[in-house]
Amino acid sequence: MKEQVIIDILSKGILAPSADNLQPWLFKIHNNRVDLFLDQHRIQNFCDEGLLVPYLSVGAILENMRVQAAEFGYQPSPAYLPTPADPLHVVSIQFNETIQRRHPHAEALEKRVTNRKFYDPSRNISPALYAQLERLVDQEHEFKLLWILNQGASYKKLTCLIAEADELRFEIERLHREFITTLRFDSRSTEQTRDGIDLRTLETGPGGVPLFKTIRSWLRLKSLNAIGMSKLFNLYAQLQMRSAQATGLLIAKSNKPLDYLRGGEVMERLWHEITLKGLALQPMEGLPIFIINLNLTGGKNLAPKQKKKLEELKSEFYSLFGINDRNGLILLFRMGYAPPPSAHSLRRPIESFLI
Repeated sequence: MKEQVIIDILSKGILAPSADNLQPWLFKIHNNRVDLFLDQHRIQNFCDEGLLVPYLSVGAILENMRVQAAEFGYQPSPAYLPTPADPLHVVSIQFNETIQRRHPHAEALEKRVTNRKFYDPSRNISPALYAQLERLVDQEHEFKLLWILNQGASYKKLTCLIAEADELRFEIERLHREFITTLRFDSRSTEQTRDGIDLRTLETGPGGVPLFKTIRSWLRLKSLNAIGMSKLFNLYAQLQMRSAQATGLLIAKSNKPLDYLRGGEVMERLWHEITLKGLALQPMEGLPIFIINLNLTGGKNLAPKQKKKLEELKSEFYSLFGINDRNGLILLFRMGYAPPPSAHSLRRPIESFLI
């Protein structure tokens, strides 16, 4: 197998999503095998506790590689490796020859994107499509896709929970610091780093740049929160949710690291399928990440009042979906029809990922 073929496969692999688009991956090529590691310098944030969310992104890379490898007549065979003794060495992938065929999701590799625009609430999604997406997930017996449609009290309650989590996100100093660090305020910084959050992808319009520049300082944001600034983010999340047709929750039956790694594969496969159906998707991951962190750390970064609030949100969220602490929270997302996003997140050059 030529190294350039592996490079091409990896180049499509890194189109996978990652928390705040920090792309925390490293690859080492050995002939027909690739070892995939997490980059310890890029997994230091609140959402990286226990490495569960970074493992999701690795799973998404694996799925992308599976799709692209078919173009060259190869099938990746992953050996899942993370252990407590070596959690950063995540997977070893052997490429085996197979009958060359175009993968049905090949077209989705370049098109899959987070779309944070307001969706069209008047365009209905057919019940058959919800059922089709459920069947896609059901093929992996350890995972399940749950829906709450935008048509009743349950959706309104879920909207409030997600919005309250977004409000809380801007009331915690550590989360503010990490978020501001990942923001790219102009095209120059976006092109220079080719990672982080391009402010245009937040779809906040012309007021976005002055707003986020205003709250760059934690002390200033803290003062503004006293007069209701964080509640603006609550309201914005509510408006986003109200414009969607449905919210989906992809869960694993258990919550071990391997469940998140394999869950990332299922997540990306689902996202590809949704993309090819012409639908828009936005992960609404604030609340799930809060819950994962709370379960792993007991809320060490939270003030007592914040911890109590989060425990209440968690209890209500679990009740809405009929789940519990044993389940892995793979992806919470809103879905609907929308125009294309204003910008796509960039990726660093493939050479920067190679060991």
